[in-house]
Amino acid sequence: MAVSDTLIGTLFDGRYQVVRKLGSGGMANVYLAEDQELGRRVAIKILNDRHAGDEQFVERFRREAKNAAALSHPNIVSIYDRGEAEGTYYIAMEYLDGRSLKELIVQRGPAPITVAVEYVRQILSALRFAHRHGIVHRDIKPHNVLVDAEGRVKVTDFGIARAGTSQMTEAGSIVGTAQYLSPEQARGTDVDQRSDLYSLGIVLYELLTGSLPFNGDTPVEIAMKHLSTVPEPPSARRPDVPHELDLIVTRALAKDPAERYQSAEEIDADLESFLRGSSVSPLTEESATQIMRAPAHPYASTAATMISSPTRRTTALPPPPPPVYYDLEEPIHRRPVWPWIAAFLFVIAAAIGGYFLYTEVSNKLNSTKPVAVGLYLKEPELVARQKIKSDGFVPVVNHHSSRTTAQGLVYLQKPQAGQRSPKGTDVTIWVSTGLPKSVVPDVVGKQSTDAVAALTQLHLKPDVHEVPSSLPAGQVTAQSPPPGEKLTQGQPVRINV
Repeated sequence: MAVSDTLIGTLFDGRYQVVRKLGSGGMANVYLAEDQELGRRVAIKILNDRHAGDEQFVERFRREAKNAAALSHPNIVSIYDRGEAEGTYYIAMEYLDGRSLKELIVQRGPAPITVAVEYVRQILSALRFAHRHGIVHRDIKPHNVLVDAEGRVKVTDFGIARAGTSQMTEAGSIVGTAQYLSPEQARGTDVDQRSDLYSLGIVLYELLTGSLPFNGDTPVEIAMKHLSTVPEPPSARRPDVPHELDLIVTRALAKDPAERYQSAEEIDADLESFLRGSSVSPLTEESATQIMRAPAHPYASTAATMISSPTRRTTALPPPPPPVYYDLEEPIHRRPVWPWIAAFLFVIAAAIGGYFLYTEVSNKLNSTKPVAVGLYLKEPELVARQKIKSDGFVPVVNHHSSRTTAQGLVYLQKPQAGQRSPKGTDVTIWVSTGLPKSVVPDVVGKQSTDAVAALTQLHLKPDVHEVPSSLPAGQVTAQSPPPGEKLTQGQPVRINV
């Protein structure tokens, strides 16, 4: 069958009711579907009809399902099912109601600095888990990162991932996306986890600046820049990017993998230090500084030598100054001393008056001049309030639930850390009230599949128990807790069937 929009409204593989199309790529289309067996929404990735007969694409498709299915992590999209149906192959995976990171960058431009760092740290969490299981993603880019409305990040598309060190998998071509390729991928040489960290450095650069460090008219031109061009630091395109992030990005984008971050843990430690207001590691500062000082072109040093050693030429010296002519000596006329004393006292008085005037004006200016806002993220509410006041600002506190920050800690601030604001202005912080809660629905008397779907939709965990009952099979006879009670999302609700 042709994989097209005619799938919408049909029952695929006798189980998945296709609702609408979510997106498409060069290899597959993705649809939103309802799993009729488990009563949940899933994303169905279906291989294009023109590739269903290509064993190379089919193997890549199978590898994606196999690799991702082996990785159960909060920041990796879960794989539920895979199979072959209706003349093609498919993967049923977790549906995340959100957008790709690329869509957010295109629509909203550069991300707030703390948000960019938080997103990248979540991606690092996924990569750290994959790398520990021996899997290198090899196609990290914002297109393969999904973000929901609560800022939860999930990595997807393990289609070209490989276990351990690997090389090109397609004869005569380099696997990956040109703008996010590591230099070793561009050369077609061995690839390991450090290649993912290079690509992640590109993602962080794009989040901070809204632009890519390397662009060109052809993939080959872009690949050559990955091999030979040192990118300008993010602060050159966005002045409010702190120096520490320049260092982190520069080290992540080192051409030589040995000069790059060696693990996801290492770069995450530097990002965590930055959020705390501390310096990056001495190794990062040293490596990044050397990279920034390196010539931008392999022939730069030769050119510099040629410029600094021009052909020797004879240059005429300027003529000597004319001789000094002395006038005839005139008799000395002594002048009274008191005008000099008066002038000296006047200068002293003016200096003292000027000092007091300068001090007064400076104090008034200092009381209102903009100062840098501190970093209050991850601080307890009381501590954050005290710090904001001591910095000369007025704290404004909002309380909201958060999936990523513990209860009582600050998870968002405005203005951001480092931004300059006049003293006495408001600094708003958002304090986590913990995980969001849901009201337990009344599912007694419903079919178990409907009950499970209702609880899952509210982010509650169905705990199904089969018990003897005179009621029809599959009907819920009792539940605990009772309807109307509020539970933290993720907590179990027992239903007897």
